[in-house]
Amino acid sequence: MAVRVLCSRQALRLCSVLASPSTSSSSSSSLGLQQSNRGLRVGFLGAPFNKGQRRAGVSEGPQAVKDTGIITTLHDLGVDVRDYGDVELDNNNNNHNNNHSKQLTDDVSDSLYLGPNGERHFQTVLTYNQRLSSKVGEVLKDGRLCVTVGGDHSIAIGTIHGHAHSNPEHQVVVLWVDAHADLNTGTSSPSGNMHGMPAAFHITNLSSRHAKLQDGFPQASLATTHLAYIGLRDVDKGERAFLDQLGIVNYGMREVDRLGVREVVARCLDHLSPSNTRPLHVSFDIDALDPLEAPSTGTPVRGGLTMREGLVVVEEARAGGHMGALDLVEVNPHLGTPTDAAYTAHAAKEIIMGALVGGDSQ
Repeated sequence: MAVRVLCSRQALRLCSVLASPSTSSSSSSSLGLQQSNRGLRVGFLGAPFNKGQRRAGVSEGPQAVKDTGIITTLHDLGVDVRDYGDVELDNNNNNHNNNHSKQLTDDVSDSLYLGPNGERHFQTVLTYNQRLSSKVGEVLKDGRLCVTVGGDHSIAIGTIHGHAHSNPEHQVVVLWVDAHADLNTGTSSPSGNMHGMPAAFHITNLSSRHAKLQDGFPQASLATTHLAYIGLRDVDKGERAFLDQLGIVNYGMREVDRLGVREVVARCLDHLSPSNTRPLHVSFDIDALDPLEAPSTGTPVRGGLTMREGLVVVEEARAGGHMGALDLVEVNPHLGTPTDAAYTAHAAKEIIMGALVGGDSQ
């Protein structure tokens, strides 16, 4: 495994040197890709939010991914892409360098922000996600596929809510690609970190277990049959109980190894049955990939998806033609070496590109 990934890193460096096409054949191929991607309209959102967990740096994930040149690359491939900028909470509360953010590592100070069931930064997380939900809805109403780059995975509270409530049927189906189920409630969570809870906020069967804002946000919209997982390998006891009791489809790495990733994705998509009236939302945590593929992330778990397996997941999701939104979360450029951070940001770029235009077009 280590040898294979080392080779892929060397190949990445080599590809960066050879990236500029110099032959008529490559120019012709580029023109063909531009033509095939015409009509694809994408809205790019940054969600530089870190209050769902306690590691500094994840709020810099959106900029790290943008710095890979992904928006320019999409333009060059003929995609109509608009950068909607970053969704901020406010000038003081969402700055990763301010004193409030430093309290993320201070348990005594952090206790001041607990929700009714011990959720850390409860009010801040939900207030931010309410704003994010509105922005996602704006992108979708513009007729664009919404790509949101986090930030921690608590932002999926807002992205999925915005996607569902922009649909007249208030329905989406969700493919959750992650090492973790993110299905805790405040009472089941060992940590109280809300990046481990977003999926549960959307499940109607679990809605009563969550406190909400005074106006009722977020409103749950997912039946248990509207969610499927790929890549699980670190699931809390309470989450496992919910998965089993509610019959939520989930494929861990053992099933990926046994069945093959393409078969796993096919089974998930067959179960979810996305359509024009129930579009697909893909929520991809970079820690679904093995740490050798994406080292700069807050909760890495060994034994994850290879880059190629991750690309197969999003390419197959794209191939169905009903994807309306994509999240890419938990890139943390503060973790690991600068090389690790750059490598992880490029891994995120590859996953996004695979979801939008296919992995062979990079």
